[in-house]
Amino acid sequence: MTMRKLATIMISLAFLGTLSSCAGKKVKSGSADGAEFVSDTATIPSIDVTDSTGDEISTEGDIRGTQFVSQSGLKTITFEFDRYGLSEKARDVLKANAEILKSRKEWLAVVEGHCDNRGTVEYNLALGQKRAKEVRDYYVMLGVPESVLGTISYGEEQPACPEETEACWSMNRRAETKVRSR
Repeated sequence: MTMRKLATIMISLAFLGTLSSCAGKKVKSGSADGAEFVSDTATIPSIDVTDSTGDEISTEGDIRGTQFVSQSGLKTITFEFDRYGLSEKARDVLKANAEILKSRKEWLAVVEGHCDNRGTVEYNLALGQKRAKEVRDYYVMLGVPESVLGTISYGEEQPACPEETEACWSMNRRAETKVRSR
């Protein structure tokens, strides 16, 4: 990439960041040496990164296109309330799922993050994405190529159980792995 292109991208990001900043919202951040500082947040738009031929470079699988479906061998995991960390039980399920995903080279997979209906829509979408990313990252650590894995959050929009009980809420706090052929 030439210096001119790099400068253009940097100026564009700075300009777009100032246009979409969230006034009055503060974020606590940390640096490599552990120092914390507070700054205004700015929503940085996603940009397409391309190689020298103009093809888009991505590390995450493309989830656009045909519908992803459940497969009987790929199990769903659940999460504790307001958490996205993986339990030992969840890790065991994901290890079995990863073996299936690694053996099926013709599959692309999407990890869907879901939440119960407590919390705001925005909060649940963010939590669902953290759950999906945690699962995807664990799959990658287990040897599933990152390029065949995508993530999406549905927040509270697709409950597995519609009742307002703890039993249902615990079923709704989940991550599902779905697949489609390439």
